[in-house]
Parts: sequence; structure tokens; C-alpha cells
Amino acid sequence: MLILSKKFTRLKFTSLGWLSDGLILTAANFVAALGNYLFQALMKRHLPWSEFGYLNATLSLILFAGVPLTAASQALTHHLAKIRVTGDEDKINRFQAASLKLLRHLTWILFAACLLLIYPLSEFLHFPRQSLIWVGLLWVPVNLWNALGGAWCGGLSRFRLLSALLILTAIVRLTVGAAAVSFYPWAEAGIFANILSGLVIAAVAVFSPHHGTDTELQSTWLNRDLFDYGAAALAVAFSSFVFLQGDQMVAQRHFPADELGRFIGAGLLGRTIVWASLPVLTVYFTRRSGQEQTLSSSTRLLVIYLLMIGAGAISIILLRHLLLTLFLGAQDPGLAAMTARFALTMVPIGILQAMGYHYLAARRISECLVFGACGLFYLMALAAFGRTPALMLNWMSGAACASIVLLGFLSLILRIRKQPRES
Repeated sequence: MLILSKKFTRLKFTSLGWLSDGLILTAANFVAALGNYLFQALMKRHLPWSEFGYLNATLSLILFAGVPLTAASQALTHHLAKIRVTGDEDKINRFQAASLKLLRHLTWILFAACLLLIYPLSEFLHFPRQSLIWVGLLWVPVNLWNALGGAWCGGLSRFRLLSALLILTAIVRLTVGAAAVSFYPWAEAGIFANILSGLVIAAVAVFSPHHGTDTELQSTWLNRDLFDYGAAALAVAFSSFVFLQGDQMVAQRHFPADELGRFIGAGLLGRTIVWASLPVLTVYFTRRSGQEQTLSSSTRLLVIYLLMIGAGAISIILLRHLLLTLFLGAQDPGLAAMTARFALTMVPIGILQAMGYHYLAARRISECLVFGACGLFYLMALAAFGRTPALMLNWMSGAACASIVLLGFLSLILRIRKQPRES
């Protein structure tokens, strides 16, 4: 009885620890998000709508280039979380170092691919000048190393360190952005500020130990299971990005300059709902990946995330006029209506983010691959029919809800098939 009591107490405190880390990371992300919105407000007050749109569309394109590394990082985080449950610190350190070395190689491979692809992509998306793309290209390796630093913190559950780094990142972005845009009032100034701020979390990967070897990694992880899980992680990372930001790249191709800026401005406030809640999913993913003896705390994190999505949508709708005035200096009824539509659209998209993280953490490979297919369908639908902001928002809502229904139906079928049949 005493042993069981101690075991229950340890699990209880572990559960509270995960919830505490989740709340700390969420609070830090809220502060960082506030800093980012102050940065966006600063940019909007120095830039016309067209340059404001170009700035954020370029940032989305560069973030899209990091999707494969995000997938690899999630796979690393998942495996590190499983090892961490065993308490084998030596194995954790060796695996982390070896994996980080492999991800460093992948970073330079992706950068080389970006050098080849970024010019035709910029032409396809109708960017107005090449300087935007070349300055953005400088951000690619920094963004990739930034993802490595985030993976290192997440995989080893260093959520408090990550929280501090997120806040520092926001401070650097805001400070550098204020100085840069006052001398050079163009979109490139905002991109330069993001390059320098990205070095904060990137430094974690740069200065972490280099003593791991690829041989150590091959002996512990490189097998068929890795490639299956890697494919699932890539599908989820791709679709998670597309659901949340794919509309910005499509808008860059189809919308006139001022209309692009207004659409991105409304989306900037609407996407706050998901951005502010994603840290809870990060902790949930690590917690669920560990497959510990109780899943109660991870389930609570998922419920907290969904409640935050709902509360965020209501808050944005009620406060949209005030938020537009504070952050974008705009009092346009049409822009306010678009912001409310964005807030409603982000509810199904937020649910999809949770579904993707859950499938990946629970190693439900089939659902992960279908999730990836849904993201591809979503992007193709927006590219084909999202020719105006109203049509774009209609197709975003419709395609997101259709994806939820399809994934829910698939999960139900798979659950029924797994149930034992009565003899």
C-alpha cells in the first residue's frame, strides 16, 4: 500500500509538473506574441498596406521552407520523449547529440534546395521585387537553426528555457525592427529584424554539444519505423502549416497589393487564436509521446487548448475594433468584418491542429497520412477558388470543416475495425 501511495504521489506531481510547464510556456508565448504584434503594429505604422502584405507573405514563404525540418524535429522530440521516460540520461545525451548532428546536415541540404527553388517560387507567387526574396533567403538558415533549437528544448522538456528564449526573441525583434524601419521603410527592414531575432533560439542548436555520431543514431533509431514515422511527421507538419498559413501564399499570388495587406492584417489578428494556444499542444505532444502510465494530464492539456481556441475566437470578435485600432491603426468596418470572419475560421483550423498533433503523438500513421492529404486538398482548393478575400475565407472554412469530418469518420472506422469481434 505504501509503495502504491508513493507511486500515485509521484504520478500526481509529474502530472502537475507537465501542466505547470504548459502554463508557463503558454504565458511566455502570450508575452512573445504580444511582442510580435507590437512589432507588426510598428511595421504597419511605417509601411503602406502593400509593403505590410509583402513582408508577411515573404515570412510565410520562408517558414514554409522549414516544414521538412519541423517534421524531422517532431520525430526527434517524439523519440526523445520516449527515452526520457526510461530515465537513462546517458542514452538521452548520446541520442540527442547524434540526432542534432543529423539535423544539422539536413539544415544545409534544405538551404541548398531553397537556393534552387526560391527564384521560381517567387516568380510563381508574383513577388514584386527580387530583393525581398534574397533578404528572405538570408533568413532561411537562421530559421532552420531556430527550429533545431526549439526541437532540442522540446525533446528534452526544457520548456522553461524555451519560454525565456521566446520572450528574448520578441524583445530583439521589436528593438531591431524599430531601428531598421525608421531608416529603411520597406518590407526588407522587417525581414532583417526577424533574421536577428531568430538567432536567439538558433544559438541553442549552435552551441549544443557536437560529440554525437551518426553511427550512434543508426544503431538506435534508423530503421523502418523511423521512415514510417518520418513520413507521418512530414504529412502533419506540411498540413499544419498549410491550414494555418497557406492562405497567405495564395493571397500573395492572386490579390492586388493593398488588398493583400488588408487581408493579411485581418488574418494576423485572427490567427492569434491558434498561435497563442499552440504551446499547450507542444507540451501535449511531448507528454503524449512519452506514453507514461497515465494520460490524464495530457488529456487535460488538450481540453485546455480547445477551451483557449473557443475563448480566443469570442475575444477577437468582441474586441476586433479595439485591436485593429491598437495594432494596425485602422478603423475600417470592412476590415473589422473580415477579422471576425477570420476568428470564426480559425476555430476549425485550431481543431485540425489538435488532431494532427494527437495523431502524431499517438503514432496513428494512417490518420497522419490522411491528414497530409487533407492539407494538400485544402491548399489546392484555395489556389483554385480563393481569388478574393471573401471567397478565400469561404473556402478556408469549408475545406477545414470537410477535413475534420473526413478525419473523424476515418478514426471511427479504424476504431471499429480494431475492436475484437464476438465469437
